[in-house]
Amino acid sequence: MTGRHKSLSYLAFLAVGLAGGASSASASGDASGRCPTRELRLQVGAYGEAATQFMQTLTFTNTSSRTCALAGWPSVRVKDGPAVTIVRVVQGPLGARPFRRVLLRSRGAASFDIYGADWNVGADRPCPKASALLVTPPGNRAALRIRIRLPDCGRLYVAPLIPGRRDRLSWSRVWNA
Repeated sequence: MTGRHKSLSYLAFLAVGLAGGASSASASGDASGRCPTRELRLQVGAYGEAATQFMQTLTFTNTSSRTCALAGWPSVRVKDGPAVTIVRVVQGPLGARPFRRVLLRSRGAASFDIYGADWNVGADRPCPKASALLVTPPGNRAALRIRIRLPDCGRLYVAPLIPGRRDRLSWSRVWNA
């Protein structure tokens, strides 16, 4: 290995170490396998409401001792409720890639935001609350059930996974793929 390649490898290792459990990497840059649903824990994170809208953060944590990867949008369904339209959104500047692969070391985290209305303007009343969601990690078939009190006005906007427990770019636009 040349000196230049050793330096690049060291910098990549240092970047992963400083990320605190999760980092993004290109699909060809790491051989880590997909995170199986059985090795993930799903938790409710930050919640906020403003101007008839809400935002809810949900976080996957890797419970295994190995590094694994997730990329894209989780599948979200309301448990025991009426059909809900799910709209994928992207976050960040225009022209940016819609998502990146997120590596999760042991106990590393990846999160995503769900947005929607919390007030039914036409009926002039609060939206009913969903009591649970079924969330399937990207690339998996099995879902995790999570108890949650979430406004359900019939449409939820779901952002792709990002590294860590909090999204600092929590504004979004509809993804048209």
